[in-house]
Amino acid sequence: MASWVFPVLAFILCSWISGGYANVIPCGQCMGIGNNKMNCPDMRNPERIIVSISDHKDYPQSVLHLLCRSEAKHINFSLIEECDFSAIRYIEFKICPLFNRSFSEVFLQIGINPENVTTLIFYNVGLRQDELQEWHLQGLPNLKNLDFTGNKFTSIPPNLFEATPKLQYFSFTGNNVEMIPESLFKSTPNLTVLRLTENGLTRLPNGIFSDLSKLTNLSLWDNKLVEIHPELLSNFSQLLSLELSHNKISHFDSSVFSSLPNLRQILLNSNSLENLPKDVFHDCPELIHVRIEFNRLKSLPSELFKASKKLQYLNLNNNWITNIPGGIFQGLKDLINIRFNKNALESLPSGVFSDLVNLKLLDLQSNLLSDLPPGCFDNQRNMKTLILHNNSLSELPEEIFKNCQDLEKLYLGFNNISVLHSSAFPHPKSALQILDLQRNNISFSSPRSDLPQASQQITVEEHFPLSGQKSLTELFLNDNKISAVPQAFGTNFPNVTKLNLNGNIIEYLDYRDLSFKSDNLEVNLGKNKIKSVSLQDVDYISSEKVVSVYLEGNPLVCNCDIYQFARLLQRRSFEEMQDIFQLNVLDSGKIKCSYPEQNRQVNVANVNTETLKCKLQECPASCTCFVRSHDKMVIINCAYQGLQAIPKLKSDFLPKENYSITLDLRNNTIRSLKGIQDPEYSALVNLSMPYNKLVFDNDTIFPENLQVLDIRGNNLTTLPKSFLVYLNTTAIVLSLGNNPWLCNCDLVDLHNFLRDPTREVIDSHNIFCNTKEELLIEISEEELCPIFQQPLVIATVSSIIVVLFLFFVLGTVSVYKYKRDIKVWLFTHRLCLWAIAKEEEDANKKYDAFISYSNKDEDFVNTKLVPGLESGDPKYRICLHYRDWVPGEFIQNQIDQSIEASRRTIVILSSNFIENVWGHLEFKTAHSKALKDKTNRIIVIVYGELPPESELDEELKLYLSTRTYLQWGDPKFWEKLRYVMPHPQEFVLKKLKQGKHTDKLELVKSNLKVNT
Repeated sequence: MASWVFPVLAFILCSWISGGYANVIPCGQCMGIGNNKMNCPDMRNPERIIVSISDHKDYPQSVLHLLCRSEAKHINFSLIEECDFSAIRYIEFKICPLFNRSFSEVFLQIGINPENVTTLIFYNVGLRQDELQEWHLQGLPNLKNLDFTGNKFTSIPPNLFEATPKLQYFSFTGNNVEMIPESLFKSTPNLTVLRLTENGLTRLPNGIFSDLSKLTNLSLWDNKLVEIHPELLSNFSQLLSLELSHNKISHFDSSVFSSLPNLRQILLNSNSLENLPKDVFHDCPELIHVRIEFNRLKSLPSELFKASKKLQYLNLNNNWITNIPGGIFQGLKDLINIRFNKNALESLPSGVFSDLVNLKLLDLQSNLLSDLPPGCFDNQRNMKTLILHNNSLSELPEEIFKNCQDLEKLYLGFNNISVLHSSAFPHPKSALQILDLQRNNISFSSPRSDLPQASQQITVEEHFPLSGQKSLTELFLNDNKISAVPQAFGTNFPNVTKLNLNGNIIEYLDYRDLSFKSDNLEVNLGKNKIKSVSLQDVDYISSEKVVSVYLEGNPLVCNCDIYQFARLLQRRSFEEMQDIFQLNVLDSGKIKCSYPEQNRQVNVANVNTETLKCKLQECPASCTCFVRSHDKMVIINCAYQGLQAIPKLKSDFLPKENYSITLDLRNNTIRSLKGIQDPEYSALVNLSMPYNKLVFDNDTIFPENLQVLDIRGNNLTTLPKSFLVYLNTTAIVLSLGNNPWLCNCDLVDLHNFLRDPTREVIDSHNIFCNTKEELLIEISEEELCPIFQQPLVIATVSSIIVVLFLFFVLGTVSVYKYKRDIKVWLFTHRLCLWAIAKEEEDANKKYDAFISYSNKDEDFVNTKLVPGLESGDPKYRICLHYRDWVPGEFIQNQIDQSIEASRRTIVILSSNFIENVWGHLEFKTAHSKALKDKTNRIIVIVYGELPPESELDEELKLYLSTRTYLQWGDPKFWEKLRYVMPHPQEFVLKKLKQGKHTDKLELVKSNLKVNT
């Protein structure tokens, strides 16, 4: 700020503000309007004035403000004649017409003593053609401060100040005076501040300031002066500040400032200077502040500041300087601020700044510097700010900033830097807080000659030259060639709050790129090449971190990689984000993603996350594979490929996570489902095979997790019994239409299935008979199977069946009724074992029985059942959960393996078992295997009361209704249990041999008795 401003500010602040506004009491013909103001006479009068009074620091109610309307022709001071203005010392007129009498006469009229007035400000908008007259200031002998601003006066009377000998401050600004009378200031020997600015002055008389020996501040800013003669400034031994900015001065005489021994500030901005004499400042030893910006200087004399040893601030911005003389700063140890921006500097002399040990700021931006001499800043240990923006630097010499340990702000943007050396920056101690490297060619990679190929590079994760700058708070790396977020931010830079990576070539973003050492960071990643933002592993980020990010302008792809990110923008909570970290997307409403196949963009905040999917690289031949994050589904699309068999699926094709599978095989020529039972398809939940050539057989087996099956438009005429059994044990969703169904007795079971309201067949009203073109679901059972409709056939068949049944019943009912008891008795007494023993196909299995029970019945199993089986004759091998299962394996797999390895499955049916989920699963698995093997391998033991049927699931209820079970507490419990347990032929043969041996012993004993 120019020095002349300080007296003005001091005056205004002290006069108008320091004391505040006084409480104005309406007087004369005025009305109070609040805010300590009053309208005179009222608001409706076009010539009204607004009056307010404020306090001066030392004089209460001593400042009078009068505001007029711009259209007012004159002021009617009679409106305020009755007001008490006796304490007024400082007066301001604003937008008021100039009076046709002196100011003192006006003051007397309204009760102000003119001799008390020390400050007068008259500010007009220049709408009127008023002119000053020499009598305007008469009667103001004690006036010290005078300001005529913005009045557009075209002249000023030469004797204006004859009545104001004590004047100290005069501002004549914003007028249209081209010449000032040479005698104007003859009567103002006490003037210390003079402002003749914005007047259009073209020249000044050489002797106009000859009587102003006390002047300390002179401002001739914004006029049309073309030269300054030395005589004009010849009597200014006390002058401290000289402002000649915004004129048309093209040159100075070498002695122009020779009479200014105390000059501390000179402002020469915005002139037409092309050169400066080498000794132009030699007679100004107190010079502190020099500004010569916006001129046409091409060079500087090396001795320009030879005598200015106290110089602290130098501004040479916006010139045409091509070089800095080597010794221009020699001996200037007090210089703390240098600005050379927007010149044409091509190089810096070695050691040019060596004497500037107290330099705080150096601005060299917007020049043509292509390199920096080594050691250029070795003595700038106290420098705080260095600006090298917008040059042509391609590389920084090693250790160039090493000694700048107090450097806090370093600006290197808009250059051609491609390689950074860690040694270039302050070390080992660094105070660097703001580092600007924007718009360079930085990639944070560098050639490695020790690698096999010279083109190989150190990646951003391996090499980060800024790692030693621990104090960084702001880092600008925008518009470079960085391909990844530097991983060093995850371990270093705890104080960084702003990181700008906008406009780079980053293509991928995941949780590691959002993992920062800093607790609260704003990172700008906009306008990169980011296609995906993966937050799948977001739980790795500390919960205390707050990351705010900009991402607008990236080519995000609408696929599964942005699934969690899209949910975040849509403010949907998901488990992985809970209590993990706080991610604030600051431009969420502007981030878009594209569907490449559809050539359209949508706002990520509006994208349907349930449709987001990614293409898998590994996939069966002729197929396309996708993974969908919403429901963790792998989609294998093999439609319209002319396939003749189920494609082979490899485990390598599938994600590591627990994903389900959807297989689309529509419109192929597949005849069989061979291969669908492969382990790789165990997670298949949706099988779509419409319009193939499928034909089922009894060996067809479907994956147990299948939920949706679409087999429309195939060659199905009927369904095998095994498939109908499978359908009845699942809740599968079916589509069966457009098949050539043969509507006969073989389709009765399917007919009943379709009419079951609990079954979900999507196209049940599109299943027609091949010959009759009738809906299968609408045909009656009698129409479907006509044999039930012929009375004679029915009577004949019924009679034969009845007769045969009666003979059979009469001959076998008693034996059949007590068959089980008979066999149990024979087995218990080891009689006729050959009649009850049979060769079992699974005699080589590891266990005789696997026990399925609720944990709440464990005491009964361990203390009663297991000891009775393992210690009896024969001794059975029992498989138990807690004893024989391998820890850590999936329970489902353990169940399958235990049932497969056991010859029987014993189910302890109790009320506790009904509540046990795993017990149900074990029973269903055993039952499914029994149905598959066509054997009865399940032994049901009712422990306690038989649970009500309402609590039993349908499969268990069906089993109990068609099979007998054992009741714990039955007197013959153990005999019945051992009978239904495995008893192979080797066991029977052993008992038969023991029986024969026993018979021989009995025969010998009887012979002995006869002989005796």
